[in-house]
Amino acid sequence: TGGLARIEAGDFSMRVEVTSQDEFGQLSAGFNQMAHTLEQLYASLELKVSEKTASLERERARLGALYEVSAFLAEASTLDDLAYGFAQRTRRIAGADSVAIRWSSEANERYLLLAGDSLPSFMIEDEQCVTSQHCLCGQTQMQPHIRVIPVLAAGPSAARLGHCARAGYATLISVPVILHQRTLGEIDLFFRSEVDLSVQDRDLLDALASHLATAMENLRVTALERESSVSDERALLASELHDSIAQSLAFLKIQ
Repeated sequence: TGGLARIEAGDFSMRVEVTSQDEFGQLSAGFNQMAHTLEQLYASLELKVSEKTASLERERARLGALYEVSAFLAEASTLDDLAYGFAQRTRRIAGADSVAIRWSSEANERYLLLAGDSLPSFMIEDEQCVTSQHCLCGQTQMQPHIRVIPVLAAGPSAARLGHCARAGYATLISVPVILHQRTLGEIDLFFRSEVDLSVQDRDLLDALASHLATAMENLRVTALERESSVSDERALLASELHDSIAQSLAFLKIQ
């Protein structure tokens, strides 16, 4: 009776002592087996609820990060503001120690350092422009993808990771920035610890890079439209000036 009361109260670890082999002993053994089954089922349910809660929290954090970055990119009016603001937010969202935003040449052979956050001064000076052949930042592959690169102290890649090793980074994550199947640049995340990306982490970084590519394209289109508008205004002024001169000449001729 005492064991049953504790089970009803939610104590599934409760077990009764089996002191005989008669009907009471069988009842006690059956009670213990029932309690064991309930304990396992409850633990499994708690684990599933915990996993679901954690999954929902990760998704909430992901959507919150994307909303924050999207709102910022929509308001950024200059390239510098956009690049530096994006670098700062991405570093915080990814939990990275430093971030570099690099923009590439047409053939993806050279990468220009567009902006950075918390980068060592020597990296800012030495990596204003890097080539894909001399540094592991930058990709020339036809199908660029997110790369998780361990920073090794030795080996064939050591020379290409010299700056990363000197800065004390243990992991470099390279995220390509792609628009209409063309690589525009990349986001480089530097960590002083080993990092293993989950599927959700990769999806988030891909989404952030896509937002950056769209924002950069919108800035370019806006600049072209402004330039076209200025050109049209100049053409209109030139036409009005031409008409005015023509009218003045005609008036002088009559005089």
